[in-house]
Amino acid sequence: MKYNMKNKLFGLILSLFIGTQGMALADNPTSTDPASKSDGKITIELPKPENSGPAKTPSKAETLDKIAKSLNAIRSLKADFIQRAPDGSVMEGVLYLERPGKLRFDYGKDAPFLLVSNGRLLTFVDYEVKQVNRWPIKKTPLGILVDDEIKFDSKIEVPNIIRFAGLLKVPVIDPKRQEYGYIILIFEESTMELRAWESVDAQGYTTRVALVNPEYNVPIDKKMFTYKDPRPGKRGPRRR
Repeated sequence: MKYNMKNKLFGLILSLFIGTQGMALADNPTSTDPASKSDGKITIELPKPENSGPAKTPSKAETLDKIAKSLNAIRSLKADFIQRAPDGSVMEGVLYLERPGKLRFDYGKDAPFLLVSNGRLLTFVDYEVKQVNRWPIKKTPLGILVDDEIKFDSKIEVPNIIRFAGLLKVPVIDPKRQEYGYIILIFEESTMELRAWESVDAQGYTTRVALVNPEYNVPIDKKMFTYKDPRPGKRGPRRR
């Protein structure tokens, strides 16, 4: 992978996890435009569910209950991932997840950046320019995936569930943090296994992350959720 376009990559990564308004994603980005803002609220335009035949389709509440049980059964996860940005560029790496709150998106030893959460703060580390940026993990669209207990309650909006090709697309919106964008979780309907997600920023740009070869409830070294602070005078462990 090439990393000579640091500003562009930084914008792509932040749009994926933070959804910052006004951040340039690419020179001429293409947008799936799944969301538009009106009076400060997000309106989602989703296609109508396909007709699945005479078999009874589970209600939204039943489906969300199954999804919550499936996600809550996962206390840790390791998987390869493929990330596709709004401009079509692709990046790959390894995801480490441990609930509550811990994440690591490792883009490989040649990548001069790292994205990691220690359980409270999601941190973007840029080793080339020696900068560190942090955000509370709960305020990002990915917060729902690392909650100690995942619940689809009144604090979360799920406008609709789309069924297609054996998959479920579940948009999840935090009404109090719409300025950060939202996430669309994608599951295999027969197993309720999380296959991918789409992160939609406040401008409607979508970044997709697909999971490959996931391993569930495996031990993960606690050092995977730490990093070495590159700023002068700062010290700390880091694994890449």
